[in-house]
Amino acid sequence: MALIALLIPLLFSVHQIFVRFGSREADTMSGIYVSQIASTLLFLPSLISPSLNREFLAYMLTAGILHFFAARICFYHAISRIGANLSAPLSATRVFFAAILGIFLGEILTLKVSLMSILIFIGIVLISRPSGKADYVGIVLGILTGFFTALSSFLVKFGSGVEYNPLFATFIGFLISTALMTPIAAKNFSMRGAKWYFAAGITVGAAHFVRYVVLKDLPVTVVEPITSSYPLFTVVLTFILLREREIFTTRSLLGTLLILTGIYSYYLQ
Repeated sequence: MALIALLIPLLFSVHQIFVRFGSREADTMSGIYVSQIASTLLFLPSLISPSLNREFLAYMLTAGILHFFAARICFYHAISRIGANLSAPLSATRVFFAAILGIFLGEILTLKVSLMSILIFIGIVLISRPSGKADYVGIVLGILTGFFTALSSFLVKFGSGVEYNPLFATFIGFLISTALMTPIAAKNFSMRGAKWYFAAGITVGAAHFVRYVVLKDLPVTVVEPITSSYPLFTVVLTFILLREREIFTTRSLLGTLLILTGIYSYYLQ
């Protein structure tokens, strides 16, 4: 099962590569819309056994808006501005934000959280100026991706406590996000580069599905670190496929390693 879990970071990374290819040809907002449609269609079979509990729906719809709408907009724009290999480690700060949000929910600030925060902060500083003039908008968008994703995870956890139906929860999250995106994307919608974003939507949807599957048999403390390794896959794939368009410097690579070290330090016993 642990080997199957490795599909999660790999699929997330492949999804980012597709987005990067698409960003060279298409308008980002149109691309987000296409990817959302693809993800929604992927989870249509969940309608066979829906959950109609109002509290469950409220949690999962809000979580979907944060993760599949707000975070995806931030992430896709970050990729188009600063590339996939810099956006990936910045978005992986969701583990940091999850720990911080946990403190506000009554958890204690531990030495592990403090160490993680310091390492991630230094990593972000290094990535913020990898070469030439920094794109601070892209940096902030990458970090916001992590924040919205972390906040969404808490809502998913609360919703799952009310009723457990992860496939349907994912479907309604994508569905509400697609609905919200429709009037925004309709203004200047273009099918140019749509194939890349459609592939991205299918790939990221599959990653979420595998994540739900392995969580049945593996603890979160095993699945989350494996999932958070996707920046390493992204760096390797971008180096192979997008070397001429991505930023590869000593600072950016060191920053990526520090962020990942900070994330993994949180899980040390």
